[in-house]
Amino acid sequence: MSRQYIANLKSGNQVEGVFLVLKKEIRETKDKKPYLNLQLADKSGCIDAKKWDASTSLYNSFNSDGFIRIKGTVETFNNSLQIKLLEITPVSESEVQMDEFVQSTEKNVPEMLAELKEIIRSVKDPYLSKLLISFFTDKSFVTAFCAAPAATQNHHAFLGGLLEHVLSVTKLAVNFSGFYPVVKKDLLITGAILHDIGKIRELSYERSFQYTDEGLLTGHLISGVLMVNEKASKIEGFPGEHLNVLLHLILSHHGEYEWGSPVKPGTPEAIALHYLDNLDAKMQGALKAISNHKDDSSAWTDYVRMFERRLYKK
Repeated sequence: MSRQYIANLKSGNQVEGVFLVLKKEIRETKDKKPYLNLQLADKSGCIDAKKWDASTSLYNSFNSDGFIRIKGTVETFNNSLQIKLLEITPVSESEVQMDEFVQSTEKNVPEMLAELKEIIRSVKDPYLSKLLISFFTDKSFVTAFCAAPAATQNHHAFLGGLLEHVLSVTKLAVNFSGFYPVVKKDLLITGAILHDIGKIRELSYERSFQYTDEGLLTGHLISGVLMVNEKASKIEGFPGEHLNVLLHLILSHHGEYEWGSPVKPGTPEAIALHYLDNLDAKMQGALKAISNHKDDSSAWTDYVRMFERRLYKK
């Protein structure tokens, strides 16, 4: 029997297979009967699932971030699909193929990395060039940078997502700088490449995408600043003003205090980076929402949290 991926499920389907457990909790019905409320995933997406008349022993038999084999029926509830679970059996990690559960970029990682390195070679400022080279000749950094997602769910939430997002923002920065010669091109490019490097410390991504302790305690902006400061400190004569404006780019790229930036963009390059970063994230989020909506009878997606509205698909 071929694998049934979540993205292909339709209401009424009988489903049987192994899935990754993203979330699990035990709840009670109005009649005080316990049931399991789960969120299951594979590389194509995630779906809610419920097991009625469940026991505490069944709840304790598997872990969140573990694997279960299920039998069930796909139903529609509040205009969304969910699985009514009939059977649940815990499955050992040794029995699964991980590439079926963790989504990866559809683009060629070595080609994306090569394209980013080509842009790095175009940076003329000697100090910014040395800084970028110090990162991209660091094998452990490059390995993590090429594997990490850019987020846990909203945009580029897949292996290689960080590289894909950074390359897109950097290419936008290259083109943008041609329209505004007053913008310091080398600084904007460097900020675009380094603005999200803290994600490699903020996120864990061996199975599902979760926040690390460092990510929850400090976040990727602070982690990125620490990483840049460490590399810059090893470059003899690295100008203090260069470092200040570059760190400002990283700290301000979310744009607003309520979006996590401790400072708002205060230079032309920082203003540009904020909007270019936001543009790429929003476009990827919109295209993902449209692609994932499988109801061909509707010209509109379901409500998309990122945009707080439905999107027109045609």
